[in-house]
Amino acid sequence: MPAIEVGETFTETRTFRPEDVDQFAALSGDDQPRHTEPDGDGRRMVQGLLTASLLTSIGGDLEVLASRMDLQFQRLVYTGETLVCELTVVSADPHTDGGVALVGDVAVRRVNRDDNSGQADTAAPNSADSAPAGTVVLEATVEGLIRE
Repeated sequence: MPAIEVGETFTETRTFRPEDVDQFAALSGDDQPRHTEPDGDGRRMVQGLLTASLLTSIGGDLEVLASRMDLQFQRLVYTGETLVCELTVVSADPHTDGGVALVGDVAVRRVNRDDNSGQADTAAPNSADSAPAGTVVLEATVEGLIRE
């Protein structure tokens, strides 16, 4: 794997489906009705830790052994919404045991909503569950070790 540099950015994009929510509910036990039953618009609320799995996807690609994740959930996420997770490396230092100690800042943003119009989300920013495209739904700081 090539060297990781400060300022480098990695991304992961995903649209969660009802099947994803069901599988996560079965594995995690987080099967609250808000996740398993559609709302009035036919959407299901995505579990917070399922949303955070976007971070672990990037970490897996980089072969990071995570040691800490500080998650700050900003907005609800629903099935059919496309999210993009962006991890920016803020520190990449040699580790005493070999490898690289990595710290990254993460932002997960809503790209669009799968609604009847098929267009990007244009809801009012003050809406509790339907913020516009580009709205941050999750911020995080992650730390870990990339072994050589």
